[in-house]
Amino acid sequence: MAGYENETDPAANHERTRRSVAYVPRSEATSRTYEALGFRCGLEVHQQLRTKHKLFCRCPAGLYQARDEFDAQLVRHMRPTLSELGEYDGTALMEFKTKKDIVYRIKGETACTYDIDDTPPFPLNREALAIAMQFALLLDTSVVGELHITRKQYLDGSIPTGFQRTAIVGIDGSIPLRSKRVGIRQLSLEEDSCREVSDRGHERVYTTDRLGIPLVETVTEPELLTPDAAAEAANYIRYLARSTGRVNTGIGAARQDVNVSVEGGTRVEIKGVQHIRWIPELTHNEAFRQRALLLIRDELNARFEDPSDWALESIPIDRSDVSRLVGAAGLPDNARFAAVRLPGFAGLLSFFTSPGRCFADELSDRLKVVACLDKPNMIHSESLGPWREAVDWPALRRRIGAADADPLVVLWGPAVDVPTAIETIDERCRLAFDGVPNETRKGLPDGTTVFERVLPGPDRMYPDTDSAPIPIDEAAIEAATP
Repeated sequence: MAGYENETDPAANHERTRRSVAYVPRSEATSRTYEALGFRCGLEVHQQLRTKHKLFCRCPAGLYQARDEFDAQLVRHMRPTLSELGEYDGTALMEFKTKKDIVYRIKGETACTYDIDDTPPFPLNREALAIAMQFALLLDTSVVGELHITRKQYLDGSIPTGFQRTAIVGIDGSIPLRSKRVGIRQLSLEEDSCREVSDRGHERVYTTDRLGIPLVETVTEPELLTPDAAAEAANYIRYLARSTGRVNTGIGAARQDVNVSVEGGTRVEIKGVQHIRWIPELTHNEAFRQRALLLIRDELNARFEDPSDWALESIPIDRSDVSRLVGAAGLPDNARFAAVRLPGFAGLLSFFTSPGRCFADELSDRLKVVACLDKPNMIHSESLGPWREAVDWPALRRRIGAADADPLVVLWGPAVDVPTAIETIDERCRLAFDGVPNETRKGLPDGTTVFERVLPGPDRMYPDTDSAPIPIDEAAIEAATP
């Protein structure tokens, strides 16, 4: 990659950095491509079970409501709690920062007071447990001798209690693929989450009809070394689950979380992939996105002797400073603006990460999620988009005292959210010095992904004090044997 002090043409820089990443379309990739990347993938396959009742209450499972059909609405504000070791989970802290109003649309026939955490859980649904045990045996796992129910924090509001009840049923299994056997780390039985209706600004809306439906989660070892192998494993698990005749089918009944890493990177989770046919393109592009972030890391560490010395600078600007932008973007009257200088980041905002996306999208995505700024929410001085000429960049550069090596970002949103937005950009730029952040990302139909939340860690798990352990004896295993 060329020295940043000479980067003055964003278009030329974009093409140069694209070549330096050496992106290869999936249609041209081979197993050697993924071997060179150090590609590794693991799956978390979620499959709803077909039972009469939900997992921890006696509401009917499988009745669905229209998004605008509800008997009552409930508003919640989530806050994080300490783990058993006195630590806060990073995902919970990020969600708390968003200051979301979580709205639940409740239909009386599909939800009860357990769903909204007003009563303790009922005893676990034994019909669901029997199906889960059968599936665990089909996966060649060892069924546990005692089932322990734990709580897994979810501060995004998808579960009104703020946590999901889950229990490991089987461990240490395997499945056969065409080229090798792949390990199954565990199979868990857990309750499904709410269905999201909308997520705009500081309000997220859910329906509770899907909440509490029993599902199993199958976790593979990270032994899938190509995108096609990941899809093959997902298909095998899906067909094995359907062979029981006891699972739901259709949109949303099965969902895949796909974990991807490359050599030198870290695990990134692509959450809730609805269609297995999307997995190859999503994992391919995620691998090259991570490689791009590692190249950015190397470049930044070459530019800065001590990354801890790096600091951005921001100033408030008036609508009059960006009057052409206001008209071009159709921004609301209550929008407030800030200009942010990123010292030494020249050439990196336009750095290619995946098809149609560059490093600036890493910033914009986080502004949407963390600062709750609906897109469009920013423009930058290296932009190749239609609004580039809507800002007088030379004048703004003189005003904020930016050197040639310092690209600028102009962001906008409600006044109360602008400080969080600046803090979010600062945080993401600092993470760039380390390479690939631990993230959960959402897969898009075009094969690219967007930031969804910080990747949860072990601090989100703790025992469920409302539920006693359940012994599983040999007779129960024999009864579940296919």
